[in-house]
Amino acid sequence: MRNIYFFLAALLSFGVAWFYWGQVSERTATVTKLRLVAEDGLILRAGTEIDDEFLQRFVVAQPIPRAIADQFGWALDDTAVTRINLVGRTLGQDLHGGAFLQREHFFVTQEDEFARRIAPGNRAFSIPVQSDRAVENFVLPGARVDIIGIFERDDGTMAPERLLENVVVMAVDGLDSVGAIEAEDKEGFNTVTLQAPADQTETFLARMEQMTGALSLVLRNPCEVAADCAAPETAPETVPEPELAPAEGTDQ
Repeated sequence: MRNIYFFLAALLSFGVAWFYWGQVSERTATVTKLRLVAEDGLILRAGTEIDDEFLQRFVVAQPIPRAIADQFGWALDDTAVTRINLVGRTLGQDLHGGAFLQREHFFVTQEDEFARRIAPGNRAFSIPVQSDRAVENFVLPGARVDIIGIFERDDGTMAPERLLENVVVMAVDGLDSVGAIEAEDKEGFNTVTLQAPADQTETFLARMEQMTGALSLVLRNPCEVAADCAAPETAPETVPEPELAPAEGTDQ
């Protein structure tokens, strides 16, 4: 009987110790969040691109008591996945030293991210096209094209007119990357979204209403506008060596 009492007492002591350990662990447990180093006068400007060097130099892990973690739910967790996803992002606003990092500082909605790719002074617009009038599946996001429309002359003949030149394709049927198009495995498309200077866009849309035929997209070589674009290598022409005249006094 005495052994049973000892066993129950030991079991009770173990339960009390376990409960106490759990309370202590809960109060001392922490989660880690990401924040900038607390450097006096540190200001990181909007537009700064995030890379591995940036993370090593400016970002630190800040332990937060788990008991108040809910109050810091807006701060990014310090995980390997979060750090990987930050690389390649760009700050959307100025940040001061010591600030906790938030999703809103780097991540934007798909619509905002697409809109931010429009160059200053440009406007994005979509037009209906047929695949056979848009170089089939070779018109992809990032391509540069000319837009040609067909108009009827006063004498009743039809004539092509170049409406826009060297404009950038931003999306095809709402898909804004080559990877997205490949994932959809699309064989054709009905709309193309492009960007062009605002004044040219207005003129184009007005002229499009006067067209009598369909629009055609003409694909351009990207090296036409890229100074550092390497042209395909070609074999050098073989130039025959000139024949030397024999020296005087030698056999012909």
